[in-house]
Amino acid sequence: MTYPDVLEPIERATRAELDAHQEAALTAITRHAFENAPLVRQQWDAAGLAPSAIKSLADFVAKAPLIDKDDVRRFRDAHNDPSGGMSKLLPGETMSIGTTSGTTGDPTPVPSWIVAPSEIGYSRDIWHIGARPGDFLTHMLFTFRGGHRRRGNAQIGISEICYSIAPEEVARAVDGSLRFRPTVWSMCSTPVLLMLEGYFEKTGVDPIDVFSSYKGAIFGGEPLSGRLKALTDSWGFEMFETTSLGDVAGATECRMHDGFHAYEDIAFIEAIDPVTREPVADGEIGELVVTTLVDRMTPLIRYATGDLAIIDRRPCGCGRNHARFKVMGRASDQILVNGRSILPREIMGLVEVHSETRGALFQIVRTEREMATLRLRVGYDTARLSCTADALRLRLHDQITGALGVPLAVELIDEQELLKLGPPHKIPRVTKA
Repeated sequence: MTYPDVLEPIERATRAELDAHQEAALTAITRHAFENAPLVRQQWDAAGLAPSAIKSLADFVAKAPLIDKDDVRRFRDAHNDPSGGMSKLLPGETMSIGTTSGTTGDPTPVPSWIVAPSEIGYSRDIWHIGARPGDFLTHMLFTFRGGHRRRGNAQIGISEICYSIAPEEVARAVDGSLRFRPTVWSMCSTPVLLMLEGYFEKTGVDPIDVFSSYKGAIFGGEPLSGRLKALTDSWGFEMFETTSLGDVAGATECRMHDGFHAYEDIAFIEAIDPVTREPVADGEIGELVVTTLVDRMTPLIRYATGDLAIIDRRPCGCGRNHARFKVMGRASDQILVNGRSILPREIMGLVEVHSETRGALFQIVRTEREMATLRLRVGYDTARLSCTADALRLRLHDQITGALGVPLAVELIDEQELLKLGPPHKIPRVTKA
């Protein structure tokens, strides 16, 4: 079986077909948003723009104003509107209200429609990985968008075995894997893999047997580190990384592992210069901007995500022509130390190589945009400490300084204390204090 054989017709659409689909969908969603999302109406009125002025994709990119999460929060606070001006609840169609994780600020409420865009995408991803009707799926959903179960999985005939993200759940998930032999795990995260690693070390249970039925796992929350990728590879447990496509949907790798697929029947994506706010060409680094094409509950229009990304619209080896993108980091996480730009992903690989800090749990403490010294808070496993804490701190200091070439101050903290600072699946990588 070749990859295209498992794709829906819309996933196999040509570039011309996708462009035509998006142009028609943008016309419809912008009119709906203008009439039903007060924040969109406010922004477009301020720009002197009406939906009738948008007649092409080029018109939309050139004329439609940008919206970001701060705009949503300001509208929410000014108008006492929980949706931040992005939603008019539709009777009979609002299924639930969840929230984003709140890693970069306070959580943003997200109403869920009867057909949630994220569920459409994840159902395609799970099918692509190899799940089929009658299969079981291990389900550990973290805090994004609330609800524990995904209706989309039921629609394709897959039964979910649900667990919470907590240390006591690891033994249950392992037992469930051995009993029911699921084919996909969704979602894995750094803390989950660390808990699994510790469980296998403590019990002697064979991870290769545990994961022998799995055709893959969706991994999210933050980038998969090099050490954890090598670890899961040794278990025979293939990771498919996923990320948020703004707050519009999710985007996941295919088996090519060459970027996140943005399903372009669900969202229109573009990239802009973070400073000038002008469009940048595909293949260049820019801030990812996303517009929903289907979500009537939260019609985000030209939503500037804060993610630095490179967009690639060339055909993919999996059979799709839908765009892929690679995330370089968050614009808000980029800092300057003595004129050198640093992103958290550069530090991850330097921290995880030490046994005591193999979880790569760290934070950059940023007191201002440009600093003379890089300040790091690093979590360590007290049970694995093979020397004094000072000796570990000096070891980390020398290695990171040698790799990055900037002045550095390292603070060590029990990793369990660091994990308390964020939602269960990740911690904020950049903090002010």
